[in-house]
Amino acid sequence: MFRPGAPIDEIERDVEAMIIELVHELGRQADADPYRVGAEERAYIKAFSDARANSSHNQAGLLSTAIGRPNLAEALIYLNRRLDREDLDPREPAGIIGVIVRLAMDGLWVSDILDNTRFSPEERRRITDILTGLTYLTDKRLEQVVEEAKADIDIRK
Repeated sequence: MFRPGAPIDEIERDVEAMIIELVHELGRQADADPYRVGAEERAYIKAFSDARANSSHNQAGLLSTAIGRPNLAEALIYLNRRLDREDLDPREPAGIIGVIVRLAMDGLWVSDILDNTRFSPEERRRITDILTGLTYLTDKRLEQVVEEAKADIDIRK
């Protein structure tokens, strides 16, 4: 990705191009998903589930450059804000799961960059399988789960 001694403007172009390609890839994966509800979140899970698997990208370099120059990550920021607006729409109660899933995946991605031995492959698969399962929840099922959880909490009091 970054060649040693590359000028900052070249690095910035590389980072911006990577992020734009990532956003396009997320869109392609979501469009290919046969089940529309949660498709964008499942694409996000796949893209960010394991920084080690994305060895063609310098993940730490990407993160540090994007943090230092957020304008380079504009495409991803715009995508997340659009998805957040859709997912936080009160007419779509289960949409909130999309926000939760993306935040969890962002956290897993950063965790991988900081300590790629924190989770074993089996643990990572368990985490991403649960997050993926959440993307299939309907509004009705989410309401049931929330009511069941409230009932469980009331029983414990």
